[in-house]
Amino acid sequence: MIKLYSDPASPDSHRTRIVLAEKELPSEIVDVEDDETSKELQDINPVCKLPTLEDRSTVLFEASVVNEYLDERYPHPPLKPGSPAERAQMRLAVMRIEQELFPIYVELEKASDKAASRKKISDYLEALDTYMARQEYFVGECYTLADVSLAPILWRLSPMGIDTAKWPHLEAYMDRLFERPAFERSLSEHEQMMHD
Repeated sequence: MIKLYSDPASPDSHRTRIVLAEKELPSEIVDVEDDETSKELQDINPVCKLPTLEDRSTVLFEASVVNEYLDERYPHPPLKPGSPAERAQMRLAVMRIEQELFPIYVELEKASDKAASRKKISDYLEALDTYMARQEYFVGECYTLADVSLAPILWRLSPMGIDTAKWPHLEAYMDRLFERPAFERSLSEHEQMMHD
């Protein structure tokens, strides 16, 4: 059985929980919140980076690596587009989300003066709204690992005081993501409480 060492509050761990839920893979989710669980994680992954996936003798970390592995190892339903060009676009999208949006989110989460970080994330979301006016999902018409990468950050916007009402295309996209049964199943208790 697959074992996922996960931070119940982390967008990175959430991404991998979404993939597991989309593929309906039997898995054990181990929340890493105490020293005992951290010791167990350290025994299999000295780097202790979350999420960490253990699948038989394979141990992997880094959400984008873990997610691509899961999609290739368990190909149904596919979370990558069919053509090489679209798969390359998806990988580029995931890389840009990790390099551009995730740091802004972390900055907003930790900043004492949140005004500058709110401006940065608003500018990003404005551009995303314009982009989503032209398509159903981030890479065309198919739900992919790019959407999986965006969903955890978008889920955290409202609890962080970001009002998305002025971006109707973005809100419609968020609805499509959050209404997926797998997204519901992927939520940790901590993430469910964000919107309660």
